[in-house]
Amino acid sequence: MKVLKIIGIILLIVIVLIIVLGLVAPKDYAVERTVIINAPKDLVFDHVKYWRNWKQWSPWAERDSMMKVTIEGVDGDSSSIYKWIGDPDITGEGEMTNTGVKEGEEIAYHLHFIKPWESSSDGYLRVSEDSSGTKAAWGFSGTNPFPWNVLFLFMSMDNMIGKDFDRGLELLKTAAEKEEQAISSYEVKQVEWRKQLYAAIRKEIPFDQIQSFFSEAYGQIMQAIGSKGARSVGAPVGIYFKWDMQKMTSDLAAAIPVNRAVELGNVKSIELPAGTACVVDYYGPYAGIEPAHKALDRYIKQNMLIQNGPVIEEYITDPGAEPDTSNWLTRIYYFVE
Repeated sequence: MKVLKIIGIILLIVIVLIIVLGLVAPKDYAVERTVIINAPKDLVFDHVKYWRNWKQWSPWAERDSMMKVTIEGVDGDSSSIYKWIGDPDITGEGEMTNTGVKEGEEIAYHLHFIKPWESSSDGYLRVSEDSSGTKAAWGFSGTNPFPWNVLFLFMSMDNMIGKDFDRGLELLKTAAEKEEQAISSYEVKQVEWRKQLYAAIRKEIPFDQIQSFFSEAYGQIMQAIGSKGARSVGAPVGIYFKWDMQKMTSDLAAAIPVNRAVELGNVKSIELPAGTACVVDYYGPYAGIEPAHKALDRYIKQNMLIQNGPVIEEYITDPGAEPDTSNWLTRIYYFVE
């Protein structure tokens, strides 16, 4: 009985100690880290606004090669969700919900860890102009209810998470500055576009199926050109009429310039009228073409032009004849007025 009494007294002391510590221990926590990035604010904001871009700079994606990510909703809009499942010892399972976007300034999100333990917090990424470039701030905050808040008398959330935020911002800086360097390297020219007739197959295609669609469509178009006694007069092109970011599809046409109209099955004639276009030459594999498009967007905005008409990608180099992807030339046209 004496032993049980001693054990009971010890347990009571422990419980009282936990209660007392719980009363004095902080329940709320907040962590923030910042970095200066040598790139325009709108470019940096694009890297943090869209969940699809987080893989370039997420410190957890860098460490966890097993992590699988899915995105629900319209990426970049409020209520879109970033879900991940990864190594239980590194990233576990969880999701982030976009809770609001201040365009060009901030994305706020709610973080919900599911495994290996459940917890919630609120985070943000903010960008602002700085005399040295763009300042990016990454932070989050939350509450540890009693009795878990007692643990924070002996550990620091700032030390635990701050190093991950530091690494993420370092990766963000590298990605944004690399993209800015690529965009700035392009020389945009204005040219007069001559009227051109195409044999084409037009369709709405999911983004991830565009390349396979082109491969199949060009063969069908060449067969139709031959069967109609026409001839091609230039390199194949992709004509992009519309991008739907909600459905993740594009209304586009695989097309080959021809000397006369070709109509056969799903192969139709498309004529693009004469006009003025901005153009850049991109060398490299198709996966790296985005900065060239952004260079054209920037040029149009800076020169107060108005984009008018579809976007054309002219695939000048035949991949079958040139195995070195760094030599592949794609010429990109944006019609303007």
